[in-house]
Amino acid sequence: MRVFFKPKQPAPPGAANDVDPEAVPVTGPRQETLRSALNSISGHLSLVFGLSAAINILYLAPSIYMLQVYDRVLVSSSVLTLIFLSIALAITLAALSSLDGLRTRILSRMGLRLDLRLAAPLIGLSVDARGRGKTDVTAMRDLDMLRQTLASPASATIMDLPWTPLYILVCFVVHFWVGMAALIGAGILLGLAIWNDRASRDSLKIVQEHAPAYFNALEADMRVADTARAMGLREPLIRRRSQERVRFLKAQMESAFVSARFMSLTKFFRLALQSGVLGLGAYLAIKQEISPGAIIACTILTTRAMGPVEQVIGAWRQVAQGLGAFKNLERQLGDASAPAERTALPAPNGAIAVEGVTAKPPGSDRASLFQVVFRALPGEIVGIVGPSGAGKSTLARVLANATVPEQGAVRIDGARYADWDPDQLSAHIGYLPQAVDLMNGTVAENISRFARDRGRDPAEISTEVVRAAKAAGAHDMILRLPLAYETPIGQGGRGLSAGQSQRVGLARALYGSPKVLVLDEPNAHLDAEGEAALVDALMEAKARGAICFVVAHRVGLINAADKLLVLNEGRVVQFGPRDQVASALAGGQRGPIGAVSNAGTPS
Repeated sequence: MRVFFKPKQPAPPGAANDVDPEAVPVTGPRQETLRSALNSISGHLSLVFGLSAAINILYLAPSIYMLQVYDRVLVSSSVLTLIFLSIALAITLAALSSLDGLRTRILSRMGLRLDLRLAAPLIGLSVDARGRGKTDVTAMRDLDMLRQTLASPASATIMDLPWTPLYILVCFVVHFWVGMAALIGAGILLGLAIWNDRASRDSLKIVQEHAPAYFNALEADMRVADTARAMGLREPLIRRRSQERVRFLKAQMESAFVSARFMSLTKFFRLALQSGVLGLGAYLAIKQEISPGAIIACTILTTRAMGPVEQVIGAWRQVAQGLGAFKNLERQLGDASAPAERTALPAPNGAIAVEGVTAKPPGSDRASLFQVVFRALPGEIVGIVGPSGAGKSTLARVLANATVPEQGAVRIDGARYADWDPDQLSAHIGYLPQAVDLMNGTVAENISRFARDRGRDPAEISTEVVRAAKAAGAHDMILRLPLAYETPIGQGGRGLSAGQSQRVGLARALYGSPKVLVLDEPNAHLDAEGEAALVDALMEAKARGAICFVVAHRVGLINAADKLLVLNEGRVVQFGPRDQVASALAGGQRGPIGAVSNAGTPS
């Protein structure tokens, strides 16, 4: 048997594990909290604060150098003293630059480590939100924003901000009035920072609310771009998205204008303060209250004291967005309940009981299933029929554990789906959705449900992949692809026709010989040969004791069913043996089964 999956190669010696994708631990959807992730970077934070202390102390060197040059070198005319002072300053500035570069690297590493700890849990939360009929795709954008903020110069500026009092204190040491000037200047700039925050808060909030909605809509449009072009919807689509982008950019522009206005005010006060301190120093030197060297030293000190405040105002928009992202992540991870410890249950036989299930389709706030009740036994094929919008696909999603019911429960061998570990339960369920939704990877990887990523034996996976493909009647079709089972597939099945995607999706559903098969219109894109192979696959699954649920309209699949379940307006109107239900429907209406009326008695 040919092996389609090569074993993972070990990372080369010295590889950076924190940036190696193969070394990233994939935790469960709720096995991480923001607090524990922050605890993991506490060492980085301590080191950054220590480096910030050293950097800000070293920043005193230029002031001391100027003070010594004016007060010692010029007075004594000692070239040797000047040389030694210059060498000391060069060494100090080299150390300062090295430490600043090291701090920037640590901040970047800190953001990367936080990302690696939180990425998998947040992706899991997004997947779970989809299963609950909700859509939440903003978590990763928030994580990106938080990581970018941590790695940006704004973070280093915030680390420098607590050291502003040190420079003001040194100014007081030089002279009381110099210290007072620095203190008043710091107070004015701090007031401008608070004013900036309040003035830009509304526009930043609008940006944060509009951005996710705009980009989500744009991504959705790109997924149907081919259809839009074919149906003549290209221009309306471009116009609508352009109009929404204008509103989004208007909010961004308002925020930028606010920031620019306060930056101008800040620059004015900083330059005025710098010149004012220089004039004050000259006055005090004339009065012989400070030395001439202290004039330049005071100017450098006050400039350095005001620098972090000014830079924070300039970077406030990014800081505010980073804080907003942090709060969003804190809310999302805080709202998620911890995973319950579940006892491993034995492999099921496949008896299914649906008990009063009410459920919503994904992205909708309106239920499409209401109090659905029925039972099915292993070895049965249950055909699910009804008019469009009857709730058939939602029921299929509930039976496959792709959607969590709002009310009621689905039981397999008496145990609720909720009592199972989701990954353990998925091994016993094969699901073919209406939209096949193949993923980036090879044909073999898609059929195997990416079992290689879970550490399965490659030879064992390959054997099961071929078995599932043959059971689905897809083996010969796959061999005709350019690279057979190694043929790469794009997101959503790009590179395959609709019929080929459906056959690969059926093979994926049959992989591992699941006890429960849920197929939503599996023959929608199949030709006669493909439909015959599908019926054979159903009969084979039935023969091994699997229970099969098939959403279907064509007579071929309906005739293969043992029982029929008829839905209308989200409710069961008929359920029982196929011939009995078909006769009842034939007596109560004249249309096809797919256009069932309200006639019939709920089972």
